[in-house]
Amino acid sequence: MVATALAQGVPAGSEPPKLRGQTLDGKAIVLPDAAAGKVTLLVLGASKKAGDRTGAWKDHFLADFGSNSNATYYVAALLQGVPGPFRGVIRSGMRGGTPAAAQGHVLTSISDNDVWKKYLNMRDDALPGVLLLDGSGRARWDFNGIFDPAPYRALKQAVGGLLERR
Repeated sequence: MVATALAQGVPAGSEPPKLRGQTLDGKAIVLPDAAAGKVTLLVLGASKKAGDRTGAWKDHFLADFGSNSNATYYVAALLQGVPGPFRGVIRSGMRGGTPAAAQGHVLTSISDNDVWKKYLNMRDDALPGVLLLDGSGRARWDFNGIFDPAPYRALKQAVGGLLERR
């Protein structure tokens, strides 16, 4: 049995709602389906401030697991509440600030955002939501907040445990 730490209360082993979006390289994507078979870090931001805070989670994950073909990540901007004309401006800014090689891992979503915020218990739009999925797309760890070494150690341990099972 893999140790899990669901810090915010997402039921261990639960299946998250579908997250539909478009990656910055223009592909339609549905998560967790697109990550099937891989241990996946999903970092969501519901505001510019939260979006600015997603990078540290992603960067540490990539430093530790980026070379492992059984691990992947996605960063999602939840834009459902953003007026339509501004979504393109946001996407363009995100695309400009994201290396081409990473654009397939960064997406914007304009639907089901409230469902996701409720699922992850995201009460403060200024804080990112972080979710770890196992290879079958089930929740194994979650956290809401800025990057902090203590929760990251728990995340890293959970990822390591899931990868050992492969």
